[in-house]
Amino acid sequence: MKETTAELREKILDTAVALFIEKGLENVKTRELTTQLGLSRSHIYHYFPDWATLCLEACGRFAQRDLQEFTRDIEQLPFTERLEAFISSYLPQEPDAVWQLYSSLWRKATAEAAYAQLATQLTQHWQALMAGIIEDGISAGAFREANAQQVARQLSAMLNGYADLLIVVQQTEAREQAINDLRAFIKLAL
Repeated sequence: MKETTAELREKILDTAVALFIEKGLENVKTRELTTQLGLSRSHIYHYFPDWATLCLEACGRFAQRDLQEFTRDIEQLPFTERLEAFISSYLPQEPDAVWQLYSSLWRKATAEAAYAQLATQLTQHWQALMAGIIEDGISAGAFREANAQQVARQLSAMLNGYADLLIVVQQTEAREQAINDLRAFIKLAL
């Protein structure tokens, strides 16, 4: 059965994401994607006006799926464990390929407006998820009364700051200290 236009477009994006995770966003070329898919370059550009648009859409698709999977994975956990899951997700034992893809996306966001817009949207979505967890935890009596939006912004800023540090300082002790600091903040704030 022949793939529909939408299915082929999604396959192109998913294959691009897989290559970005494997080789790094900056290291993948159109030729590698076309070879992986068994399509011609012109066929790829039938679905996307240029390589930059394809890369941006692939990164957006990857990040949206990551958020959806994370949300699904934590939805049955108690509220405190959901926040712990944020910490573990943001601060993995070592920089894995997915973490590196996010780092690449953020580096591009410092220089390209379209990636800056994507990074801003992603940050807002992750913060909204975190704020929702906090709000629900307050309503359920698991957390004390607090400004959930503010705490989510603060926790997000701390997570991102520690993540930046741990990219450079890949030491178990540094990660453990970051996790302890974040837990102490959550205890103080909630």
